[in-house]
Amino acid sequence: MARLFSLGVSALMKTFTKIAVRTALILILVCLLFVVVVRTAFIVSPMSPDSMQPLISTNSTIVAARWFRTASLHSGDFVIADIPLPDSKRVLTVRQIEQQPDTPAGQFYLRAANTNGLDSRQFGTLPASNIVGRVLWVLK
Repeated sequence: MARLFSLGVSALMKTFTKIAVRTALILILVCLLFVVVVRTAFIVSPMSPDSMQPLISTNSTIVAARWFRTASLHSGDFVIADIPLPDSKRVLTVRQIEQQPDTPAGQFYLRAANTNGLDSRQFGTLPASNIVGRVLWVLK
């Protein structure tokens, strides 16, 4: 009887171990899928230069949606834009939309909060294709 009982416990432990391993693997796969979805849907980045101070502090973290409708963007919205630099390079940075009355359709006039920041005053309006994310949250 004791041997029969120990065989039952052993079989039960093997079954439990299989279930635990399968559950752990499923949880790992779900977490990986979650990370992939989040990384494709959102941009999470630390705020680098101080061009948006005092509106956004340098040590803040920006969370932006990659998928958005450009028609939903309005003056005052913060966006992540691919802007041209004077030395023919490009940089992704946060800017605020400030539409001007003479801004052509499909173009955006972007402003830095700090007067030292590079914005549309230097490079002109940007096409909608240069707006890569709409800022959802600023985490301090």
